[in-house]
Amino acid sequence: MPKAHPIAPATIPVARAGRPVRVVHVLGCLDRGGIETASLDLCRSIPPTEVHQTFVTTGGWLGALADDYRAAGADVTQCPGAPRWSFLFRMWWLLRRLRPDAVVGHIKLTSAPILLVARLCGVPVRVARMWSESDCAPDTPVRRAKRAVYRWLLPRAATDVLGVTGATLDFTGRRGRDSRYRVLYNGFAADRITEGARDTARQRWRLPLDAPVLGYLGRSAPVKNRPFLVEVHRAARVRQPDVRLLVAGARGTDDITDAHPDVVHDPQVVLAGEVEQIGPVLVAADVLLLPSLTEGLPGVVLEALASGLPVVANDLPCMRELAALLPGVTLVPLAAGADRWAEAALDQAALGGAEREALRKALRSSPFTLDHVSQEWRRVWGVPAPAAPVWPLEQSAGRR
Repeated sequence: MPKAHPIAPATIPVARAGRPVRVVHVLGCLDRGGIETASLDLCRSIPPTEVHQTFVTTGGWLGALADDYRAAGADVTQCPGAPRWSFLFRMWWLLRRLRPDAVVGHIKLTSAPILLVARLCGVPVRVARMWSESDCAPDTPVRRAKRAVYRWLLPRAATDVLGVTGATLDFTGRRGRDSRYRVLYNGFAADRITEGARDTARQRWRLPLDAPVLGYLGRSAPVKNRPFLVEVHRAARVRQPDVRLLVAGARGTDDITDAHPDVVHDPQVVLAGEVEQIGPVLVAADVLLLPSLTEGLPGVVLEALASGLPVVANDLPCMRELAALLPGVTLVPLAAGADRWAEAALDQAALGGAEREALRKALRSSPFTLDHVSQEWRRVWGVPAPAAPVWPLEQSAGRR
């Protein structure tokens, strides 16, 4: 199993005296999602006096979290991907203007040509951040050809290829023992999980205090497979009739209601939509379900475990890696069906307080803490280590 290793300092010193290291991130947009939330947590954890971060969106809009990034001290701008024929030239012009010390591409394999432009601009540190074990695109001949080109280009453009898990690195087509291809986990921000009282959280959505609640946190997208949650809930009700389903996440609920039109009239299902704070959802639930078709390193799993909430997830490569490192993750393949998922979900929902506290402790002493991850990113970007303090005894010794 691939393991995360300490990241060696940048081979090229990038810091210049008297100013912070300048880092440019390129990603689709700054809407709520795993990539955007993890990047915002990292941005907040490293002061702009050390690293000045600029986030460039290519989707044609900034996103709902743009103001949060600015409040954290970052700059936010755009370089729209359309029209495609001029995109790389416009990116070259932007990087020439910003003159960054490091560029991080967050757009799967498509980061390769962006990092090539960064290399042509003389950027010394060029990082491909790999977030998923697939690109979720149809496996057509044209798509396979594009993947092959990007995989060939990636090691010629990047100084670092950092996957959130080993499975995400496998998708890059890495060969041999190229030390630039490494695992660097995401970190969870403990201070962002404002849990609050369980009774208050349940009352918010009119959930009974004594009924088991199956929870879900994640945006609406085909890859998230959210309609399957309703099937699991219905199977669980056969075993325990009072069980509830709480689904929260951005981009509406049409994916669920289109597949199950009658769910809107079901009093035991709460479609909460987008929520500002994830803590109340985690506190209200007894178990978190993750039936995604593909993932990278889902931050919601880390947040759930940090809250003492067990997880039942699809048997994906990335989840196997997490389950080997952390307790509280139960893997059930989608092919096992809703009945098997319901059985596992109800078993995990019945965990006691001591077992949940063990989950919290394990996560908070793991390599997934934000403090650890932010230190690794400092090394990648070549941020100088703080000067060692000079104690009075050393000062007096020097005067002698």
